[in-house]
Amino acid sequence: MKKPTLRTYRRAFQVFIAIAFIVIPMLNRSRYSYVYGNFLSFHMFGIPFNDPLAILQLSVKNLYLTLNNIIGTLLPLILAWFLGTVFCSWLCPFGLFSELTQILKIKLMPERQKKTSGVHKGFPFKMTVFTLGFGGFFVFSTTPVLNQLSLPAWYARFFQYYFGQDFISLCFLFLLGILFIEFVSGERLWCRYICPQSILLILTRTLNRNRLKVDFIKENCICKPGFDRCESACSLGLQPKSLHNQLELECSNCGDCIVACNRMGKALFFKSPHPAWLPLPAKIKNFLPGPKTVFITILLITTIILAGITTFTVLNNSKTWIFHISLPSM
Repeated sequence: MKKPTLRTYRRAFQVFIAIAFIVIPMLNRSRYSYVYGNFLSFHMFGIPFNDPLAILQLSVKNLYLTLNNIIGTLLPLILAWFLGTVFCSWLCPFGLFSELTQILKIKLMPERQKKTSGVHKGFPFKMTVFTLGFGGFFVFSTTPVLNQLSLPAWYARFFQYYFGQDFISLCFLFLLGILFIEFVSGERLWCRYICPQSILLILTRTLNRNRLKVDFIKENCICKPGFDRCESACSLGLQPKSLHNQLELECSNCGDCIVACNRMGKALFFKSPHPAWLPLPAKIKNFLPGPKTVFITILLITTIILAGITTFTVLNNSKTWIFHISLPSM
């Protein structure tokens, strides 16, 4: 019996999240209100979780920011600070379907192998979408435009509408259309070139040089040139060997390249996250963690952050703090 790999744990967690956002609106219909919301605004046992991009748009437009919004935005940003964009590879349901679409493509058309396309190719396009969308919203709109480009939010909303209002939203046609285009192209186009939801997470993680990230030991690599298993394993079409000396703006820390490399010298590994002020021995910094270690690390950091936010929320539960900025009239 094969031991479960990091990919097995990740896939199980992705499926769990995808199913959870189907079950939650069903529970809400039955008057269960301890957990509710979608990927833009979510509440769990009184703790708020918010999409940083949505809060940024509302705060800049309305010059209005509440304590709940601040707390709700902290969790994804702190996770990105320590663990990178694991939201994209562990939590996002569209990311799950996008990955499965590429797996199906390879199985049905194995002769058409996808080619790696460099590390930084997609980020400038994504940043352009973010800048144009944010600028258009700020000038012309009162509704956050970039929220309409959140495919995980639309996934959750579909089931909210169906179970909450007996209404079938046609947003699923848009989701299926994007997946069909990605199937035909053989590339995860939305995640690489369009999705603006990951921009703030990417920018946050780049501020921490000691975050969880993929590293590479060239001397351990035994792959022949042109037959790199790590590149074939990367669903985003990146070059994992070059991530260690670049900003790795598109890597989501899914770990698929590391799993593929485990039988080929273990040249790729996760570099453990640690605070910049904490000196660590080289043996710990370059420790090659197994799938259980990485999975437990992610859960441990998440639990610590949740505990801190929960404590802070309870202590301030009786207060309503509102930050309102007023600009002088001309």
